[in-house]
Formats: sequence, structure tokens, C-alpha cells
Amino acid sequence: MGENIGNQLSAVEAELYDRQIRLWGIESQEKLRASNVLLIGIRALGSEIAKNILLSGINSLTILDDGVVTKEEQVKNFLLYPDSIGKKIADEVLLKGRALNPLVKIKVDTDSPASKDQSFFKKFTIIIATGIKTDLLLKIDKICRANNVKLIFGDVFGFFGYSVADFQEHNYFEDQVQLTGKGKKRKHDGEEKTTVKVQGTINYPELKKVIILPNTKQNADCIKKTKRRNDLFFLMLTLIEFRNKHNRHPLVSSKVEDIKSLQAIRKDVFELYQVDQSKSSLFDDLFEIIFDEVVPVCAILGGVIAQEAIKAVSHKEVPINNVFLFDPISYDGKEETIGA
Repeated sequence: MGENIGNQLSAVEAELYDRQIRLWGIESQEKLRASNVLLIGIRALGSEIAKNILLSGINSLTILDDGVVTKEEQVKNFLLYPDSIGKKIADEVLLKGRALNPLVKIKVDTDSPASKDQSFFKKFTIIIATGIKTDLLLKIDKICRANNVKLIFGDVFGFFGYSVADFQEHNYFEDQVQLTGKGKKRKHDGEEKTTVKVQGTINYPELKKVIILPNTKQNADCIKKTKRRNDLFFLMLTLIEFRNKHNRHPLVSSKVEDIKSLQAIRKDVFELYQVDQSKSSLFDDLFEIIFDEVVPVCAILGGVIAQEAIKAVSHKEVPINNVFLFDPISYDGKEETIGA
């Protein structure tokens, strides 16, 4: 899995990454230094993920996207130039991407993600996916599980965003501060503090047990048993199914038709999960704010997804298990454990 390179940091790397080495330690930085990352999709969200991943100090980033730059995309994507319109988006982000961190190897691939076989996906340490349909996502997840490759995917729809991770059996460690003074109960009595490394394990379910949609043969019973599921989880499923049907985000230019499609999909999702149909009015309000990709939300989700990828590769700190939902009303994040 990945290229066989030495983990030891060079003097240049140690100087460049000095601040983050102080934050998460030399061992974690060396694991990042040895990692090879695949990013599927380099649109508004993907560009934010790429920025954070590149600055973290990985070994290599491969960008896979067969799209062409549109006028709308050029405005939203800070890695593009005004004259990029009409050109392959993966090629056009290369120059600014390399400028972010010249020490990271960046490769671009303008093939369709669906055209790639198992041998392509299995060589990476972690795969970060955006903007792909569920059937391809589940296919990639199966390959990842067979080859011990970690996977996280996510998308931004207007003011709403989410991520879902499958890090399989993930071992991590975190630093915890403990008091060492014996028989002393109060800090001002002179208790000393020490930092200890605490280890843990999270077992992630495969994605076919998390992303269960209407009109499939998948069994949703394990998720339906959870009585107090966050409503945003069902919004996520509705939007994922919209992409499966239309291969795009909902658009302002086709707002009336797209909302009708979303309402029909929501009805099927609610029936599958036996959700109270009275929640429909809430979703009608949310449907008004899920069009296109809102750049500030892409920046937030890009930071979250990159942070989780860094945790997965470095095995430092506790990652989200396993769904992150960005609330478009309160602008805060909600964590959900689905399918475990």
C-alpha cells in the first residue's frame, strides 16, 4: 500500500512543520510524511480539503477529477485562474496546489473515477471522496476494506454539509493530562501533572451499513432501531439520493423542479426509516438553503474532513465515529454513530 519511502523527516521538513510537530509530535508527522492520499473531486469543497492536506506534510496527493472548469466553478475555487474556464479542472489546480507546499508530490488524473479498477485504488493510504454516486462509493469502500485503505467522503449542499468515514478497525492514541500527587486533592496543594499516552480502538462499519437508500436491497433495520436519530441524517440521505438520480447538486436555475424531486425522495426516505411525516415542514425550510456549494461552508467542511484524514493517517487523537453533520441553521457540527 503506497510507495515505500523512508519515514524520517529531513531538516527542511522538520523546520517547515515545526509548529505541527509541537502540536502532534514527531511520530505522527513521520506517519503523515509516509502517506499517499487520493482526493476524488477538486471542486469548491475538494480545493479546501486539498489545501489542508497539502499543508499537513503528506508524501503525495493524487487528484482525480475528469471535470471541466465552468464559470461558476472558477469563481468558487481558489485554486483556479480566470483563464481556466473550459480546461480540465485537475490540470488547472496543479500550479497553485504545488505552491502551497513544494515538498509534497502532486499528481493529477483526468480520467473518470468510475473507469478506475482495484489496482488503482489499493495503492493509497487514505482516499478522500467528494461528489460521487453511491454505487461507485460502495465499490471503492469494498476495495479499501480488502486492502486496508482508509476512506472518508463528504459533500456540501448550500449551507449544509456532511462527512462519513470508514476507517475500519482504527487504533489511535491521545495524550491525557493526569495528576500525580499522592494524597493531595487540590491543585493548589502542589499536585504535579504528567502527560500519558492513552490508546483506544474504534471499529467502523462498512459504508453499505451506513448509507442505506430507498429502492435498494439493503436492510435498514439496524439504523431504524435508533429512536432519536438526528433529522439532518435524513437530509443527508435525501441529498445523496438526489445526486444519484441527477448527478449534480440542486441548482437555483431549476429550483422548482429540484425541490419537487427532493420532496419525492424525502418521502421515500421517511417511509424506509419509518420517520414521522410531520417533519416534512422542517425539511421544506431546509430545502430552501441547500443549493449549489456555499464557499464558507466548503471551508468549514474542508477543514473537518482534512482533520479527520490527518487523524486517520497519524493515529493521533480520537476521530469522529462515523458521521459529521453541519447544521445549516445553528452553524455547528453534530456527530452521529450510524450502523455500528
